[in-house]
Amino acid sequence: MFNTEGICDWCKKNGLLARHDYIDGKHHYSCPHCHDIAKIDVRQFNLDEIALRAKLSHA
Repeated sequence: MFNTEGICDWCKKNGLLARHDYIDGKHHYSCPHCHDIAKIDVRQFNLDEIALRAKLSHA
């Protein structure tokens, strides 16, 4: 899971990272310390994006 080395997009510390993919095609990386909050953050963004797309398609 943590197989990329670099800088965490949440805490800006260097280390091993896990990739998080957004529904809009972008991605960010988190360290083990920030992983749980990153999962919540990305999931919430993706759910909001799906809701917005559904709303716009019905307008």
